[in-house]
Amino acid sequence: DLEVGDKTMHYLVYFSLSAGFMVLVQRQSLIVWVVAGLIAYGVMLEFLQGLTGYRMFEVYDMLANSIGVLTGTIIRFTPVPVWFRLVEQRL
Repeated sequence: DLEVGDKTMHYLVYFSLSAGFMVLVQRQSLIVWVVAGLIAYGVMLEFLQGLTGYRMFEVYDMLANSIGVLTGTIIRFTPVPVWFRLVEQRL
């Protein structure tokens, strides 16, 4: 078992989600829309959880999600997307 905090898990999931999208998105003009959409998704899920009665609404979860999205976006400005495209072309 890994002892990882709830907020760390929120961060890692949204970092991975954002990084994955940044590898896939090729048009620079779509990056802002993808980032805004992922942040809105994380916020919306927290509000919906608060309505269920058995899940909790937490502002810090929204913050961890948003920070994960923003730091995952950094992948876009590294060689990683190029590497993935090269691997995809070879496969």
